[in-house]
Amino acid sequence: MARPAPAVDRTVAVLNLLAAHPDTAFSLSEMCRRLDINKATAHAMLTALADSGFLLRNPRDKSYTLGPALIALGSAAAARRLELVEFARAPMQALAAATGLQCVVSSAMGEEIVFLAVAGEVVPFGPHVRVGQRIPLAPPIGTVFMAWSLPDEVDTWLHRAAGSPLTEPELERFRNGVRAVRRRGYSVGLEPDVLGVRLGQSLDDHEAVPPLLAELSHTSYLMDDFGGSTHRIGHLAAPVFGPDERVAMVLTLYGFQKQLSGTDIDGLAARLTGTTREITFAVRGRHPDLRVSGLLD
Repeated sequence: MARPAPAVDRTVAVLNLLAAHPDTAFSLSEMCRRLDINKATAHAMLTALADSGFLLRNPRDKSYTLGPALIALGSAAAARRLELVEFARAPMQALAAATGLQCVVSSAMGEEIVFLAVAGEVVPFGPHVRVGQRIPLAPPIGTVFMAWSLPDEVDTWLHRAAGSPLTEPELERFRNGVRAVRRRGYSVGLEPDVLGVRLGQSLDDHEAVPPLLAELSHTSYLMDDFGGSTHRIGHLAAPVFGPDERVAMVLTLYGFQKQLSGTDIDGLAARLTGTTREITFAVRGRHPDLRVSGLLD
């Protein structure tokens, strides 16, 4: 097991705080208060980051913002994904127009999901998504990213759940959800408001998302069985695969304004997965063999 690296953790925390608030300059005191970091330690760390160009220090009020050195790193990390997004733009716009829903392209980057492109108008009951926005890749979010992963990768994801640890029955429920998504090829989630959780309008508040996800992780958010009734769903999501047979990005539909039957959901899912297959083909991606990871019986 890798040994803890507190200095690295503190550095990552600082960069994540500034990235979550790109238009805000933070003083040393405010950063220490928000991140619970010792001032002397934080001053040395911020000075080193500023000297390296990863942060900018305002000489007048001594506040800090993200620096230009991050541009090269971010561009290198996102270049391939942004290239793939170009193949998705026309199909996702067509899908948004055909369904009257908002279509969002996202990609997993480390332990976060980053929104890369949006098509269609913002609609009632849909989240306010903006390009560049990030949310944690932690249960119950990201099942569609994890459904084609190896079992140990799924376990790592499950143990990222915010708040209180998941119980054994909850862990098994999530594993069943992963199997269900892999089996049918797409993810369906209930509208969080139905579960008494206010999530949809809070994605822009980076600090508010983890406690909301913690609450949502202990609910039956993901749908497995549609049954014969109608449902108010929050999202439909399906993967685009890269040449390495891994999930390269995900297309998600938001903004469902009426309850849907199982037949309705199947019809929209067929449109969505038809679009993701088209994009997978365009980027020379390959759908993985369903037997590879051992997640299915």
